[in-house]
Order: sequence, then structure tokens, then C-alpha cells
Amino acid sequence: MDLNLDQLRSVLVLAEHLHFGRAAEVLHVSQPALTKQIRKIEETLGGRLFVRKPREVTLTRAGEVLVEHARSLLRDAQLAVDVSRSAMRGEAGLLRIGFGLPSLATGLPDLIQRFRQRFPRVQISMREMSTPPQLKALEDRTLDVGFVRLPILADELSRFPLFSDRLVIAVGPHGPKNSRGGLRSFANESFVSVTRTASASLHDHIIRTCHAAGFLPRIVQEVEELFTVLNFVRAGAGVALVPNSCKVINVPRIKYLETGVPTAAWKIGIAFHNRSVSEPAVSNFVSVVRENFHSRH
Repeated sequence: MDLNLDQLRSVLVLAEHLHFGRAAEVLHVSQPALTKQIRKIEETLGGRLFVRKPREVTLTRAGEVLVEHARSLLRDAQLAVDVSRSAMRGEAGLLRIGFGLPSLATGLPDLIQRFRQRFPRVQISMREMSTPPQLKALEDRTLDVGFVRLPILADELSRFPLFSDRLVIAVGPHGPKNSRGGLRSFANESFVSVTRTASASLHDHIIRTCHAAGFLPRIVQEVEELFTVLNFVRAGAGVALVPNSCKVINVPRIKYLETGVPTAAWKIGIAFHNRSVSEPAVSNFVSVVRENFHSRH
């Protein structure tokens, strides 16, 4: 660019005041220095921007065109500076958050709204995904923060627990109602489950929980989504072990019963890359999460 921002600012101030003396005062330079600078700018552009008369200064047509575009350019430059400073404070930029169904059951939308109210210039990208792909995305730095099932084995990720979830028995309108024996009393029932491909951790936890109750589940139908699991249960395909947080899905005519198995519970926590702690937007979000859950527990 032939002209720098300081030169454009000088042109704008002179165009506003149309008086070299007053413009020089605003710019905190001497009048001769301003006169010399304007002359140099005109020489650079190859034409006059101002018409100097004994008692007045006016803009030429070329000067009017330059002033119009210079205003826009300086506004954009100032905006770039402001946004950069905001990003350095974690008040602007992009925050990529991964979450699963359990997070919705504990007020994640309210948490996001609280963060947006405090940091309205931060863009938030939400990605619904199970824990394994979240962990990979966190390790690859394509995700900034994840709400994941704990424990996790990844030295490069920081994490802390937020709340507990547990498996419950989902029973349809025509399914068995007697749960006095807990999960053990469902040993002879047909089960509907998510596939291991969809969620290895949940699938394996279901198997371990049934084993702790003294049997292996007879799985007659496997699907990809918990919402689909609940709809198969409602249709009478069998019963299912699902996270208690599934209640937020609100599938009608489904009853949830306790398993009576202590190992059916686990922790949900927040995770982020160790190097992300130094990123202000991530640090600010983690602080809001800590404040929110500290006040609730």
C-alpha cells in the first residue's frame, strides 16, 4: 500500500477541519510538519487532494474519494485491533464444544447461555458426539472443550468431574413392571442396546452391569442412537439399560427403574487439551463451568 494508516488519518483530520492549524493541533504535530506530510501524500498519489486558498482549504474531487474510502479502511483497521485484543482476553474468537446426551440433562444449554451473556463476542460451535470421538478431536485440537464420560486415559488432556450419571432400566408400556429384584429380575428379558460402534464405553458398561447382576443380556436389537433404543422399547421389542440422563428425551410411555447395581454409576466431566489452558476463551469457559457447578453442588 502506498499510504500508511497514519497518513490516511492525517488526511481525514484535515478534511474534517479544513484548517491546517486546527488539524495539526488535533494530530499533535506542528503545522509545517502537517503541510509537508500532506504535500508528500499528494506527490505519492500524483495529484492534489486539497485546494489551498489564503483563507480556506477545500477538498478536491480526488480528495473526497480518498476520504470516503479512508474512513472505511480506518474503521476496519480499528475493528481488527479491537477484535484481536478481545481475543487475547478470551472475549472474542471461536470456541468449539463437544457434548453428549448426559450434558443436556444437567443444564448445558443454560451454561452456554450464561457464557454467551458474559462473552457475547465469542462464537460457539456445538458438536454432539460420544466420548471416544470427542477425545480424538480434543487430542487433534479440532475441539476445544468436551463434556465426556470419565475416567479417560490421555495424559495430554486435562479433566475434572462435574456430575454423576447412572444406568437405569427403561421399560415400555407392556413390559415387566416388577423391579423388586432390581436388574437381576430382568435376566430373562430381551434387551435393546446401542451398538458398540456407536458407543463402546456405554455398550461395555451395559454388559458389565448385567454381569454384576448375575447374567449376560440377551440383546435382540442393536441401534445407533439412544432415542431409537427408547422407541424400540416403547414398541415392545424389549427392555434397555440407558443413562438416567435419557429422561430428557421424554419418550412417552417409558418407565425408568433402578438397577440396584452400585457399579451402574459413572462420572461425566469436562476435558480440554493441556495446551488449551493458555487460550483465554477456553480458560474463560472452564471458569464459567467451575462457577456453575460449584454453585449447584
